[in-house]
Amino acid sequence: MTTPPILVELVRDGLVESVHRGHAVLLDSNGKIEVSLGDPLKPIFPRSAIKIAQATAMLRSGAQLENEKLAISCASHSGEEIHRELVKNMLESIGLSVAALQCPPDLPLDPSTQIEYLSKGLKPERITMNCSGKHAGMLSACVKNDWSVENYLSLDHPLQQLIIKTIEDLSGEKIYKSTFDGCGAPLHAVSLVALAKIAQKAVLADETKEERKVADAARKYPIYNSGNKRDVAQFMQTLSGFFTKEGAEGVHVGALADGRSFAVKFEDGSMRPRASFVVAVLKYWGIGQNILEKLGNLEKTPVLGGGKAVGLMQALPIGR
Repeated sequence: MTTPPILVELVRDGLVESVHRGHAVLLDSNGKIEVSLGDPLKPIFPRSAIKIAQATAMLRSGAQLENEKLAISCASHSGEEIHRELVKNMLESIGLSVAALQCPPDLPLDPSTQIEYLSKGLKPERITMNCSGKHAGMLSACVKNDWSVENYLSLDHPLQQLIIKTIEDLSGEKIYKSTFDGCGAPLHAVSLVALAKIAQKAVLADETKEERKVADAARKYPIYNSGNKRDVAQFMQTLSGFFTKEGAEGVHVGALADGRSFAVKFEDGSMRPRASFVVAVLKYWGIGQNILEKLGNLEKTPVLGGGKAVGLMQALPIGR
């Protein structure tokens, strides 16, 4: 078995202290592999990076989701008050309460929001879980179609079967394996090439297509798709037309408006090297220096010693 390449290094005072190995693929605007790192055909669990396909299936079922509601339906939100209120309103609009959510109780995903939340004496709630927007979107699809809301996470549920068909349709690839994600929803293994193709197809689709509507909502409302202090929001706010989404265990996917796309999975499951690698991808694609400068805080993460910078974490150049 070939050891995957080093994608990101953490250097302390000139000495490489840690490395993050992984697999990645960059596709050109025609869907052809432009860069292959490691084994991008290896099946991986995309985790939340697959939410664009899940939300597409919700729309294909006839669910009435648009704007902020659609953005949070494919989100891993931070659990801020705006997110909790929107999910609550989504449920109330279809005649359901928070009790209908079957994601597990959790604290806000964003650390600073979590501190504020706990300082108010609040406890883990289902609505605070970062996938509650996706679950509300799933329930919206169920109510629209008179499908059961009691077992909406069952693999044989009509919505979950539609999600499987949608993933395979958008990716052009059969899923390798099905299991369950941390939020309780079915999770399907695909390759990084398939994941990159899903993002590509979404941004290139006609504006009337469901997958394009999902990508447009995420790009138009990045705060509802993530949070006020999240790197994915900063990427989409800074680079016009860029869709990007992270997934647990070191997964990240993205696509430019012209269809160039990428997907990466870090072998150690770490989330910290993602943003730096995304900037390296944008550099490889020749994104303007004015944009890259605005993403400088994501490109290089300072390594601290006594509160002072003594090194940095940075992605290795792609195509080196």
